[in-house]
Amino acid sequence: MTQELQEAPQESQQPREPQPESSQSKKKSKKSGRTQRGQRMGIPLRVSLLFVTVIVAGVGLLASAVAIQQAMYEVAFSRVDEDLEWGLKGWARNEQLYQYDDRYVSVLPSDFFVYRLYKEGEYRVQNGYKEVSLPAMREIQFDGKAHTVKSQDGQTDWRVLAGTYEDSIIVIGKQVRNEQILLNKLVAGQIRIGIAVLFLIGVLGYFVIRRTLGPLRKVEETAKAIANGDLDRRAPVLPENTEVGALSHSMNVMLEQLQASIVELQSKETQMRRFLGDASHELRTPLTSVKGYAELYRSGATTDATMVMKKIEEEAARMSLLVEDLLSLTRSEEARFDEAPVDMLALGLSVVGSLRAAYPERSIEVDAKATDMPMVMGDTARLHQVLTNLIVNSLKHGGEEAKARLSIDTDDNHVILEVSDDGVGVQEADLPHIFERFYRADTSRTRATGGSGLGLAIVKTIVEAHQGAISVESTVGEGTSFRIVLPKLAS
Repeated sequence: MTQELQEAPQESQQPREPQPESSQSKKKSKKSGRTQRGQRMGIPLRVSLLFVTVIVAGVGLLASAVAIQQAMYEVAFSRVDEDLEWGLKGWARNEQLYQYDDRYVSVLPSDFFVYRLYKEGEYRVQNGYKEVSLPAMREIQFDGKAHTVKSQDGQTDWRVLAGTYEDSIIVIGKQVRNEQILLNKLVAGQIRIGIAVLFLIGVLGYFVIRRTLGPLRKVEETAKAIANGDLDRRAPVLPENTEVGALSHSMNVMLEQLQASIVELQSKETQMRRFLGDASHELRTPLTSVKGYAELYRSGATTDATMVMKKIEEEAARMSLLVEDLLSLTRSEEARFDEAPVDMLALGLSVVGSLRAAYPERSIEVDAKATDMPMVMGDTARLHQVLTNLIVNSLKHGGEEAKARLSIDTDDNHVILEVSDDGVGVQEADLPHIFERFYRADTSRTRATGGSGLGLAIVKTIVEAHQGAISVESTVGEGTSFRIVLPKLAS
């Protein structure tokens, strides 16, 4: 038998060849690992709060129970100790007590016993209750303090106090059965009360936490709806002096800003696509003309080289104008200006003087209404471009007989510029789009007037970059008026 037991481990220790793991089992293990990681879930907030509430209440009840139990223990045993001290100093010293034989069971109260050891080695014992085992004498401590010791059979607890008197040692004890029964009942009662209280706290806590976190669940539902693409959803409006109310308010403000940003980005994206399409169209038209005239000359369809070169130069000039306007619009959007005090009256006179030379047959007037110097802080070249574009726009699109007027006025905080004409005017449906890039009231996209469609867009961009505003009013058959308001430079 021993030999077999010794040989068995040797067999179990023989190395086994590792079996190769199949690719299918590897895939399953990897998949299960990913599934386990994906299925990891956190503990809901309401469960955590309820758990913490019950735990804290349980710890509080336990601490209270321990304190009450300790206090009751001290109260109960302090009375026993007082009885022992009183007996040790009183009736336990009476010699007559030890003269009775065992038949006198009523000499001592049923819960007491007394033991007296004389110097000659003789001892006397009196036990009030004969059927209860006496204390284990080896556990008694002679330090003048009462102690709890087990009985000789280990079934009963005794409270024992030892002392000396004359030539003897006296040990007096009292059963603490009644006190222990009382303390055990107290423990059982505290346990029942604690369980009931914890149950009530758990139930009430569940409903209170559920009710308190109700608005937070609505905020969570709103966030999920927004994550699914419903940007019009909003969190419930709650008092802002609460945490959830402040969160809801902040979330709604954030959503408003986010939605506004998204709408703005979508609008800009639409404008950019339209801008690229319009720019491509505007550039393609002269390029097509250049290519057509070149192919016409190369194919021999015409031998008039002068005419072909003239057309190519005109289309090249048109492309150059468009590219310059695009660059001007881009630079104005970057808002990199050389700011300096600008006298708008002097600037207006300079612009009108240059345009009178360029259009000698047209009427261009200046109406200075300002009572003080119309000074602004800005870029002289860009503001010159603004006035030039507006007056040229009036001359070109107002009609051949249209007269242009530049009015300059001021109020307490602003410089007011107005460029008006008495030309054909603009249709009311075209006014909201007049500052858009490449927009023209003439939908045929002809270049008879030679414009690029960017002039007014450039004007609006430059004015707004100077913290100003521009507006337009027009009446068909009576004329058009552009009004610019710029911040006045403080004197």
